[in-house]
Amino acid sequence: MLIPEAVNHGERGPIDYNSPASYGEFWQTIFQNIREAPSIIKYIRKWRRHVPCAVMGHSMGAFTALGVMTHYTEFRTAVALNGSGWWDESDRRFRAALHIEKPRSYRVLAMQIQAMDPYAYTHKLVGRSVLALNGGADDVVDNKAQELYMEKLAKDSQVISRYGTYDGLGHFVTTNMMGDAVQWLDEALAVPVK
Repeated sequence: MLIPEAVNHGERGPIDYNSPASYGEFWQTIFQNIREAPSIIKYIRKWRRHVPCAVMGHSMGAFTALGVMTHYTEFRTAVALNGSGWWDESDRRFRAALHIEKPRSYRVLAMQIQAMDPYAYTHKLVGRSVLALNGGADDVVDNKAQELYMEKLAKDSQVISRYGTYDGLGHFVTTNMMGDAVQWLDEALAVPVK
C-alpha cells in the first residue's frame, strides 16, 4: 500500500478549503495530483512490478482517484468515497451551494475541468471497475453528480461498477464504508489481468 500526500495538504502546505477564495485551488490540487500520478506509477512498478494496482480516495482524494483511474490504465480498479466522477456537474453544484461567483479566470478553470473530467472519458474504463460510496446526507459534496456518473457507468457492460449510499451519513468515512471498500478491492484485485 502506498499513500501519497497530495499537494496543498499536510507537509505540502495546507490551504483553507472552506474558504470560497480557495475554490480554484481545490481543482488545481486535483489536476496536480493527476500530473504527479506517473511518478507514483513508476515507483510502484519499480518495486512491485506484477502487483495489480488500485486507487482509492476520500473527498478530494476521491475526485483524484477517479481522475487517475480514468487517465492511467495501470489501475485495475478505483474506490471513491464521498467524491464525484462528474467534475463539470460537481463544479456547478459546488458553486451554487457555496454561492461562489465565477472569477475572471473561470473560463480557464472550466476548460481544465472539462478537459480532465472522468465523465467525458468513461470509455477508457473498459475492462476495469469502479466502486463509489457516498454519505446520503453529505453536505460537502453533493452526491447527485456521483450518482449520475455511476448511472452512466452502469449502462456500460464492459465496466464493472457499483454505487452505494449510506443513509444519514455526512461527509465522513465509516468502518462500514471501509469494510465495503476492502471487500471490493479483494474481489477486484483477485481477478487475473487480461
